[in-house]
Amino acid sequence: MRPVRRLLGFVLVLAVLVAAAVWLADRPGAVTIHWLGWRVDTSVPVLIAAILAAVLAVAGVLKAVRAVLAAPGRLLAARRGRRTRDGYRALSDGLAAVAAGDRKAARKLSHRADRLLADQSLTGLLAAQAAELSGDVAEAERRFGAMTARQETAFLGLKGSMELALKRGDRDQALDFARRAWALGQPADGLAATLFQLQARAGQWAEAEATLDEAKKRDCLSGADLLHYRALALHERSVLAEAEGRADEALAAAVKAHQADPMLVAAAVRAARLLHRAGKERKAAQAIITTWQAAPHPALVEAMVALAPAETPLQRVKRIDRLVKANPDAVDGHVALAEAALAARLWGQARTHLALAVEKRPTAGTYVLLARLEREEGRDEAAAQAWLGHVAGAPPEPAWLCSACGKGTDGWAVSCPHCHALDSLDWRQPLLALPPA
Repeated sequence: MRPVRRLLGFVLVLAVLVAAAVWLADRPGAVTIHWLGWRVDTSVPVLIAAILAAVLAVAGVLKAVRAVLAAPGRLLAARRGRRTRDGYRALSDGLAAVAAGDRKAARKLSHRADRLLADQSLTGLLAAQAAELSGDVAEAERRFGAMTARQETAFLGLKGSMELALKRGDRDQALDFARRAWALGQPADGLAATLFQLQARAGQWAEAEATLDEAKKRDCLSGADLLHYRALALHERSVLAEAEGRADEALAAAVKAHQADPMLVAAAVRAARLLHRAGKERKAAQAIITTWQAAPHPALVEAMVALAPAETPLQRVKRIDRLVKANPDAVDGHVALAEAALAARLWGQARTHLALAVEKRPTAGTYVLLARLEREEGRDEAAAQAWLGHVAGAPPEPAWLCSACGKGTDGWAVSCPHCHALDSLDWRQPLLALPPA
């Protein structure tokens, strides 16, 4: 469209010039000029051409003068442009060096970007990260602190200061920085989880739940993480309510925790116990079975048995068999059913389930049960000793292990009793036998 307009404009100007030339040719005339003793005789077209030439000459001179006067400014602007381009290149290369862990290059490029770019808000993050990478914590803290004073970089400054505080183990200071960063309301990938964990470790569960509510509004936590953290908070609220004698609140919170994350074993066990206490045995059993199907665990077997502690051995076999049928692949179910069958003197059933357990996950405990079976069923001490001979080389029993410090603990807790990491205990087999907790 633009070339067409330019062509039309050219044609229009040309038409005007031709029309003017024709008009002047049709109206010849003479002009005489007397000036300073001089006389000039010429025609009208020549005079008009001379005037136009003079105007163009003056315009050319003025343009040349302006160009000469503007030359220093243009040179300075070009130099500033080069400095800015070089500064941005140093900034991007420096951030790449930080990501790659190249301390020397990061510091060098940070100094170069600082020198070339006038806006320190652009270079502050690179300088802080380069200082942190080089181990200059004081400089990193100073840089991040300076960033917090500027509105456009306050969030990055607070987040960086929080991470430095976490690295030096100052959780109180980290919590303060996290709160201030969260209050800015900016997109905060990862900040919501960190703030929740810091509040939880400080025992501030009400504030932690409020953080989850806000995180849901901002959509900055995945649905699974949000529900899992909600379950942790509700579980701890139930524990506190029970300790303070608020039974109804404890039960309601426990049930909500189980509903939020059915894979949280501790929540299912607590919900089942409190439901049983409230006379709701069917709901208690259903809570256990729901979690057993997703995350089988010996504690769920114990919770199931605790619903009817006065049952006969045969009745207990039937109760545990419900769990085995709900999740036939769960090794802990076969072990528990075999142990119940031993107590009920159901030798064949015990042997069947122990054989399945040994095939799927042989452990010292399973071999001990097989030895017991040989002794109680046929009083075969030789066979019992043969099974016991496997104990020393058997894999260790699964245990609660901390994913942060690697230490084991007797039972689940919301935080590791050794390193206090939140939600770090996993039920799994250790690589080596664990020392006493």
